[in-house]
Amino acid sequence: MTICEVRTSGKITIILIPLQVDHVVAMTMEEEILEIAARKPASLLLDFSRTKYISSTGLRALLKIAKAQKAGGGRFGVFAITPFVDHIFSMSGFSRLFSIYTTEEEAIKAVSQ
Repeated sequence: MTICEVRTSGKITIILIPLQVDHVVAMTMEEEILEIAARKPASLLLDFSRTKYISSTGLRALLKIAKAQKAGGGRFGVFAITPFVDHIFSMSGFSRLFSIYTTEEEAIKAVSQ
C-alpha cells in the first residue's frame, strides 16, 4: 500500500505527505521516500499542505530522507507546512535543518536554481 502521492515537475520530485504521520505511517513513508531518493532525483520536495500531525518517528524519518537525498547529490526542501508541523519543526530545531518554503512555486523556483 502506497501512502504518499508522488508527482514530478521537470527534474523535481514532489511528494505529498499524509495527513497523520504517526509511528506506523512514518515507517512506511520513510521506506517509500528512501526508495525514491535512491533513484537520485535532482531535487526532492515534500509537500506538507495537508499534514496535521507528525510524531518523533516521523521527524527521524525526515532526517534520514534528507540525508539520503543530499548524499546522492540532490537538493531537498519542504513546503506548505501547516501550523502544527511548523510548531514541531521550530521546537525540535528542524526548521534550521531544512529549507522550508511557503508555497510549491517558491520551492520549485529555489531548487531549480
